[in-house]
Amino acid sequence: MSENTPIDNTPTEKPSSSRGYFNSEQLEDIALAESVHSAAQTNQAQLASRDIDAAFLTRFGETTVEARRRATAAAADAEDSEQATEETSASAKALYIALQGIQSAAKQKHRMLAIDGDPTTNFPTDGYLMNIRMNQSRTVLLQSAETLIARATADSLPGYKTAESIQAVTDLLGEYREDKSAQQQTTRSKELSRLNRDELVELLNHHRSAVQHAADALWPWSQEINRPTRKTFALPLTRPLNLWSIQ
Repeated sequence: MSENTPIDNTPTEKPSSSRGYFNSEQLEDIALAESVHSAAQTNQAQLASRDIDAAFLTRFGETTVEARRRATAAAADAEDSEQATEETSASAKALYIALQGIQSAAKQKHRMLAIDGDPTTNFPTDGYLMNIRMNQSRTVLLQSAETLIARATADSLPGYKTAESIQAVTDLLGEYREDKSAQQQTTRSKELSRLNRDELVELLNHHRSAVQHAADALWPWSQEINRPTRKTFALPLTRPLNLWSIQ
């Protein structure tokens, strides 16, 4: 550059980056909560003596899962649903898989009867809920089960031509109806889905902080033998947890 070349002092405009659904501090809060929850599960017996019981840890875990679900969806530029997908219980999963089996049987019958090219013998799959996300809520899963069981009974599908084969799916539906844990999970999922981002992270931090304060008392910093455990709870190793602010 020559001495006479004018210098451009115009500030360079930095490219703007779009703000994510969760900011970096909140993502750190989620990661910390996941770590503390994992440590709490490993030390459930000791924490129970400080009122951090299984029910508390379950709610803490559900809040953590919901926060991570939203963060993952946002990172993938996916639509953040206000109605969270139902937490999968064992009975819900078993019923869902069985219903997929009915759908597969309907597809098989459709393909087999289409081989001869005769439209009069074709088997349509209309009414088999092929484009429905059957496990999006408890209500939808129950309705889907009733619909598919009725269709399988009427249409004599491969693998579902006996009363016993139909009854097996009906029994799974009955088990799901009686599964109180599934109902509780659905209720909890709805509760969490109503919270906005900031409210969800605040709730998560309250859960995490309560666990940390319990662990701080159970494994005092003054005893060096406690350092490995304190580390898993993200606690200071040479001083107590700050009691004058929510950590």
